Amino acid sequence: MKIKYRIVKNFNKEEQDELERLGINVSEGWDSFEIEENNQNFERIKNMLNKDWDNITQKKSYFSEKDRALAPYLNIYANKMLGYAKPDDESIVDEYEYSFDIYPYYKGVFEIIKTDKQFGILRGNQIGYYSLEDEPNWRGNEIASANNIEDAFFVKPEVFEKIFRPLNIKSLPVINYKTQTKLENVVQIVQQGISKSHLIINKTQVKEKTHIVNWDIDKYVLSDDSYYPSFDSSPGEFDFFYTHEYFGTGGLTQRNTIISKKLYNILKTNNIKGLNYYPMKG
Repeated sequence: MKIKYRIVKNFNKEEQDELERLGINVSEGWDSFEIEENNQNFERIKNMLNKDWDNITQKKSYFSEKDRALAPYLNIYANKMLGYAKPDDESIVDEYEYSFDIYPYYKGVFEIIKTDKQFGILRGNQIGYYSLEDEPNWRGNEIASANNIEDAFFVKPEVFEKIFRPLNIKSLPVINYKTQTKLENVVQIVQQGISKSHLIINKTQVKEKTHIVNWDIDKYVLSDDSYYPSFDSSPGEFDFFYTHEYFGTGGLTQRNTIISKKLYNILKTNNIKGLNYYPMKG
């Protein structure tokens, strides 16, 4: 794992000249650059910009293939989106009862256990199918999500049959919102369950922690400058599953999705694209 800092700043001429002497080219005025924490000039640059450091830097971890390959489990999120989950037409949504007027794409798709004006909805079991506007534009064998429902994952049917069905991972149809018929070139892959163990979340990994009193749960926003938190025991015989814990800011409250080392290796062997991986430490 490597730690990089992205620095965004309104650089003055003196700072520009000093950075150039250190091999970093920025323009006078607003500009940015990245530097690894182990760079020989890192401390010198940090001291030079120390006055503004906390306000101008974003710290981020970068994982090697070795880091990912050694991980017993990995958190995943999609970098490919299949547009927006439907419906999202305001003329229709305005007619929906609370809380589906705010989260219309969950109407008929999930049981809603609890609601809160500040924190949104707490979903239960999936009871229906997601809707998209049309058939996806796949560029190959990919895994994707959709805007507003980033904890849902979609693949082509043939990818499901080859990769996921042999692992006893189930699929659900996806609906064409206009025609209300099943789309032919996409299915949802369904998480096998919820982890039986808890994540060991250290204070240094937490950017934000909120206790939702009415729901009696905590939810987190994690920093992205270290490995993903490890399990305190075996999560169960799952290859594609949810965390026990909840995550998100504001009205977003959802569980993260985890995959096993076994599934990761299958995805890499078959060159399945579309995911970002956040490994647990091996």
